Amino acid sequence: MMYMDSHYGHHADILDLQAYSKDRVMSVGLDRQVIFWKVNEDSELLYRNPEHTTDTLNIINQHFFVTGSYSDNCLDLWIMNKKRPIYTLKNCHENNAWMLSIAAVKSSDLMASGSYDGNVNFYQFNKEKKVINKLNPISGLEGCINSLKFSHSKGQQNVSKNEVMLAVSHSQEEKYGRWHVQPKAKTGITILRKTN
Repeated sequence: MMYMDSHYGHHADILDLQAYSKDRVMSVGLDRQVIFWKVNEDSELLYRNPEHTTDTLNIINQHFFVTGSYSDNCLDLWIMNKKRPIYTLKNCHENNAWMLSIAAVKSSDLMASGSYDGNVNFYQFNKEKKVINKLNPISGLEGCINSLKFSHSKGQQNVSKNEVMLAVSHSQEEKYGRWHVQPKAKTGITILRKTN
């Protein structure tokens, strides 16, 4: 590992970063911009969300990606050749709780989001209709769910080939501030398993 280059494009803090391919990266920031960085070409594509903040990001596949909005409590679906979202799923978490984290199984139709309402929400991406449908949540998780990471276990020994695991981090506070502190919550990681 070594320093190679610096790229500039956001006008405010960068909040999330995702690798698209070997020399392609995507980022979101407080400026409501999504930037698709073409590292080798030293260029970028700009996407703008005039309606919602872009606080979290996940790449679904080579054509679609999704951003989550903290205070707007929604998911925005994007397609690479459009500069603005093509679909919005609103009121994702109960009682208008802020959306703190999202995750997606790459090249799949499964997504999840976390908040401080005790739920991990699951969603299905419908590629044909270009919409996101909400599925049944998993409840009873205390604390602020600041990070979600999927690990598809296909090919591992002693595990069903269709099993998906989700690592959920939870703590007393949100990662960017102390707006919804839950003093009784324990800081840690919970592993959820879903078998189809």
